[in-house]
Amino acid sequence: MSIPSLERRAFFNWRFVKTERRKGNKRWAALLVLSIPLFFFFHRYVMGAGLISDISMLPTLTGGRYFLINKYLYHLTRPKRGEIVVLRRSKRERWYYVKRVIGLEGETVAIASGRVWINGKVLEEPYTLGPTFPTMEPFRVEKNHYFLLGDNRSFSEDSRTFGSVPAEQIEGKINPKGGFPLK
Repeated sequence: MSIPSLERRAFFNWRFVKTERRKGNKRWAALLVLSIPLFFFFHRYVMGAGLISDISMLPTLTGGRYFLINKYLYHLTRPKRGEIVVLRRSKRERWYYVKRVIGLEGETVAIASGRVWINGKVLEEPYTLGPTFPTMEPFRVEKNHYFLLGDNRSFSEDSRTFGSVPAEQIEGKINPKGGFPLK
């Protein structure tokens, strides 16, 4: 079976090959141009990553572990007590704070006798390393705010220091079992 001369010329014509190669390059360039904004959108609104570098969440989260941030979840629901959230106290800050939600909006939070009290009842906290100090007078959490504490209460800068946190500053939720260590 012989190849017709027109097809043979097209197959062995180097200009034809360069034209096809250019079409492929244009496709890759278009894909790259479209994927860059998609990446930034995904990183800003859907999922991010961070690194635990301090000891404020011991024993739940150890230093030197990366974690993934589910940023989309809190567009659909509100944080619940006991969830570990990630926040930035200001837009200019580079660092994330990783804390546990303790008090929800409208609740009264107090710290006395080394324990956390929510609406006059002791909060059971098996995840902490010890008692919670210093004592704190009853504090009503404002609307659209949350009271956050670290699990390692002796070495944590949290709502005892900077007050309740507005919902807008909470960037997402992390799964404490989903972290992976540095190698």
